[in-house]
Amino acid sequence: MRKIDAVKYLIGATFIIACITSQYIFNVRDFLHQIILVYVIPSTIILFLDGKRIISNSYKNMRIAVKYGLGYFGIFSATGFGLAFILIVTIFALDPSSQQIINRPNPLLNISPDFAWYMIFFSFIIVGPFEEFIFRGFMFGALKDILEKFHWTYSALISSFIFTIIHFYYYIIFGNIALIQFTQLFMFSIGMCGAYYKSGGNLIIPALLHGAFDATSFLMIAIPNFLIGLNLKILLILVGIFVGIFYVVGKK
Repeated sequence: MRKIDAVKYLIGATFIIACITSQYIFNVRDFLHQIILVYVIPSTIILFLDGKRIISNSYKNMRIAVKYGLGYFGIFSATGFGLAFILIVTIFALDPSSQQIINRPNPLLNISPDFAWYMIFFSFIIVGPFEEFIFRGFMFGALKDILEKFHWTYSALISSFIFTIIHFYYYIIFGNIALIQFTQLFMFSIGMCGAYYKSGGNLIIPALLHGAFDATSFLMIAIPNFLIGLNLKILLILVGIFVGIFYVVGKK
């Protein structure tokens, strides 16, 4: 299957980043318009540029995808939370007043319980599949093919950096404290890139894991006992760590 060239990749990546960031630049608040800008237009661009390759590989190697998907997700998500904890302790020690900033409400989670149930469904149907298609399928997958002479981690680092910076609304809300969220996003993305690469391009498992990870955050809001959602998120990561240690790292 013919690979995308560097020029087409740069054009596609530029349009994708422009579409996603335009919601902040033009302060787009309508939910439907956000979906169109963030998911529909970028995915349409990708379909024309590299859609055949991504879709044809998206359902392959399911058993390998489950193993590496859970393993890389668990290990890198746990690493992200660990680094975030170290950053929190360090920032609070250097600037105790920053504790007030970190308590600011996240607009994505500042929603009613009823709407949170919709967002749980939205996480599995839209967020997980579309973001993995855009960022792992194209931003990482196509770049990996272009940089085929280099180790896959180079493409993972570059695409994960892009995945992180398009969430710059965290910086608008939290300022320098956003480094904590950025660290978690970056490590999560690296894990998903590893899962995608090791499975030969499977997107189903990364999309499900991505959707489940986001859905547990909304579950904390949807039901009165937020610990249920938090415990499910921790359990998901722990299962991933177990799989990563015993079935990914251990096999090597």
